[in-house]
Amino acid sequence: MKVMSMAATSHLKFSVRSLIVAAATAMALSGCSTVTGWFSSSDKKILPLPAVSGNASVSTAWQSSLGGKQVSSLMPAVANGLIYAAHNSGSITVLDDKSGAVVSKMQVPSGKGLVSGGVSAATDLVVVGTNKAEVIAFDAKGAVRWSSKASSEVISPAAISDNSVIVLGGDGAITSFDIKSGERKWRIQRVLPALTVRSTAIPAATRGAVFVGTAQGKLLAIDANTGTIGWEATVATPKGTSELERLVDVVGRPAVDVDRVCAAAYQGRIACFDLVRGTLLWSRDVSSLNGPLVDARYVYAVDDKGFVQAFDKSTGGTIWKQDVLAGRRATGIAFLGDYVAVQDAEGTVHVVDRNTGKISGRGLGDSFTSDVGLVAAGNNVLVQTQSGQVVAVSAK
Repeated sequence: MKVMSMAATSHLKFSVRSLIVAAATAMALSGCSTVTGWFSSSDKKILPLPAVSGNASVSTAWQSSLGGKQVSSLMPAVANGLIYAAHNSGSITVLDDKSGAVVSKMQVPSGKGLVSGGVSAATDLVVVGTNKAEVIAFDAKGAVRWSSKASSEVISPAAISDNSVIVLGGDGAITSFDIKSGERKWRIQRVLPALTVRSTAIPAATRGAVFVGTAQGKLLAIDANTGTIGWEATVATPKGTSELERLVDVVGRPAVDVDRVCAAAYQGRIACFDLVRGTLLWSRDVSSLNGPLVDARYVYAVDDKGFVQAFDKSTGGTIWKQDVLAGRRATGIAFLGDYVAVQDAEGTVHVVDRNTGKISGRGLGDSFTSDVGLVAAGNNVLVQTQSGQVVAVSAK
């Protein structure tokens, strides 16, 4: 099943490089009343949800309002027992991760634009990016520590390392700022293809490095302090003749463990690389709009056809495959205790047993729809909904 619903059109960002490409894209769009057939012309029927075979009870632990409907895709951040959730209008609500009670609030200064890049949080720093290319850092008390200019609209949550804040711009540039002063340290510019997937890459910082996926199907390992590219690996290679066929954006946040980093690309592969050298360990032909997950044994991914899969972390061999979302777009995936939680475009959260792939429980619904990934928070996962709520979901 390869149909993408109308809701998925918001996940395509058209970065047009010439009038010819713009005209061709407009013609392609005007010729379709829906997006059915953009990515495949195969079976277009949405299958009934498979039965639940486990006894997990999926419920709302708590929920908190952020102040009205969301018009942009933002996800919360978790640090030090607190949850930081931004509304696109510029308010940042700080919540207790156990109860959802409001602890405090922060506010993007007037004139800095709408929050477009989500929230990142560390021990004593909270960072957001805006559609006016502003990167704003707050201290733990909510005061603005610094504000600096990126190259363009900030499109995903920043990565925070020991000495740097690294952001990804809508123009393909990766920019680093000094964590204390906000002074720009380095910038890497990558030319974007004519079309890019709106489900953007999210940089991940660990052990002095930052890992960033690109719209050209690459994964970069960058020295977070100097900007030196340690290695560049290919997650996916463009195929086909049209711009749509050649979309191979690396999406979501790379999954990192002690030895490897794994990434996913739309119309491409799930691939794992040696953390230090960047050599390919294994890959599988899986097209995804979400980043993978990794635990002590397996790598987990949900593909654009709605199949959730577990792969052996060392070899890439298939452990199990579950068609839990056949025909339904997955908007998020995260660990939830012994389960992998997956949310679909209709707002339902499904929990799948990590070991067997069996569907153990299901909950929520259309009032909890979200265009962003699930975020693990202690014993819960967080959903930031289109209606402007942060919801903590538990499975017992």
